[in-house]
Amino acid sequence: MMDETIDLTETEPAEDLKLRADAVKAQGTEFYKKGDYRHAVALYSQAIEILPTAGVYYSNRAAALMMLRRYYDAANDCKRAMELDGESTKLASRASKCYLHMGNLDEAVSILKHAKTSVHGNAHALQTLDRELSTLSKIQSFMVQVARLMQAKQYKQALTQLEMAMITLDPTLKTSSAPGSVTRLKDLTLDTIPLHWRLVRGDCLLELRDLEGAAAVTIQILTADDTNAEAITLRARVMYLQDVKPETIPKLLLRALSFDPDNVKAREFLRKIRRLDAIKVEGNDATRAGQYMEAQDAYTRYLEADDECGVPRVKVLSNRATVRSKLAKFELASADCTLALDLLDQLSFPGVESPSAADQANSSNSALFSKLYLRRADCSMKLEKYEEAARDYGCAEKLDPHNGEISRAARNAQNLLRQSKRKDYYKILGLDRGAGESEIKKAYRKAALQYHPDKVASASDEDKLVAEDKFKEIGEAYTVLSDPRKKEMFDSGMDIDGSSASDGMHGHSPFGHGGGGGPQMDDILKMFFAQGGGGGGGMHQHQHQESGGFGGESPFGAGGFPGGSPFGGNAGRRRQAPHTRSQGPPPNPRQYGGFF
Repeated sequence: MMDETIDLTETEPAEDLKLRADAVKAQGTEFYKKGDYRHAVALYSQAIEILPTAGVYYSNRAAALMMLRRYYDAANDCKRAMELDGESTKLASRASKCYLHMGNLDEAVSILKHAKTSVHGNAHALQTLDRELSTLSKIQSFMVQVARLMQAKQYKQALTQLEMAMITLDPTLKTSSAPGSVTRLKDLTLDTIPLHWRLVRGDCLLELRDLEGAAAVTIQILTADDTNAEAITLRARVMYLQDVKPETIPKLLLRALSFDPDNVKAREFLRKIRRLDAIKVEGNDATRAGQYMEAQDAYTRYLEADDECGVPRVKVLSNRATVRSKLAKFELASADCTLALDLLDQLSFPGVESPSAADQANSSNSALFSKLYLRRADCSMKLEKYEEAARDYGCAEKLDPHNGEISRAARNAQNLLRQSKRKDYYKILGLDRGAGESEIKKAYRKAALQYHPDKVASASDEDKLVAEDKFKEIGEAYTVLSDPRKKEMFDSGMDIDGSSASDGMHGHSPFGHGGGGGPQMDDILKMFFAQGGGGGGGMHQHQHQESGGFGGESPFGAGGFPGGSPFGGNAGRRRQAPHTRSQGPPPNPRQYGGFF
């Protein structure tokens, strides 16, 4: 015989159920007023369990769920409340807002329009519904513009329209009008804003290279839901552009694809970075092997294929600048550094027109800034652009003020800059810096022959003036470089000028016998003219041999410089004529030495 089950539960009267449910609801309302929405939801849920046929408990729970940003659950409670208690303006408005916060504008509009059909004669209710429909219409207009502008890749304008939609939806959002700022919003949580809108905003910030802003968007979304494939993909792009933990980026993208195998953005980006990384490795390997042309070609292919324009691009530009410098392509190397520095400024300081040295020093990319300044400075030194070199060394020194090597390089560039603003005696003689005594003598002999007055005797007056200036400069150059003390001073960057007469030579010419040029100069000229280098003209060799000098006359012509300028013609009319025999010895190149 089977045991019989006896139901001993007594049916509770409906009035008692309502009283008990209302009492629980009242407790929930107290928690709601205190801002403890979780406890409020729990108590409203208890009230629903007690009396599930009363719409008011669903309505109250919907209000608490909205405060917890659980808009989907709140919308369902609103619908259930309307099913149980009938439609009302309050419930329709609340349900519409839920769909608005979820980004479903069409459904939000549909609910309000439907509610208007059931409030005939209620002017206040109609006004409320019309006002909310007007707000929705504005938001819809903003979002249509966002879609159009995003398609056109006009990200700044798209961000502006999007943030206007966000502020219209939630007027409590904090805004900022800071100059140079990419975004108007100061509020970083944005948890009242539809998820899709936040992702679009993250895309805009990324495209505008506000990488920290884009990263903040992804962190906020992934904190709430770490399975969101769109947010994971956006986070991977941010990390790639920042060049942060590059080895983890493929793993992130694979994780996104595990949650959403059809995510086109994740799949395409994964393919792109793998392709770019392979090209960069090829360039790096060629550089290490000393195959600089091959490395340059690989880095160029990377730059042509890369459309992300992040920190990895900066580093590849730096790499190409290095190999181009190895290939003595200093202009191109310098241009690469400039491109890299401009891009790094944009990435590090979005919206800032002219970042300061302090900004760069405090940046996470300060070491990269320093490296690029030093590379460009080195190229400028090779190109003898000392002003640019000094400026770049100065920038690098501000980034690393305790680095003695950079400080020494900066001082050297400043010294060379000072030298470059006056005559370069090495260049005048066609010499490289550091040339030795014999090279200086040989270069002087060759240059003096080229611009000797007899060589330009038949030239125009203008050409004679040019030759005269050249001839004087050659003498000045030899005055400094043939004197070990002056040469050392000149090489160290000190201001010394071979045109000064204050060098103790008393106006004597190295071309005259017993002149200030000393035995070295006499030896040079003896050898020079013994080889017939004086030209066809006027050099009395027997005088030179008899006197051991030049008999007080110019070594380049018999009888000195009659008529004023040794170049003849009208040249003497513009300048004071050099000394003639009756006036004293001819011009002494050492006469132009000294200090500024």
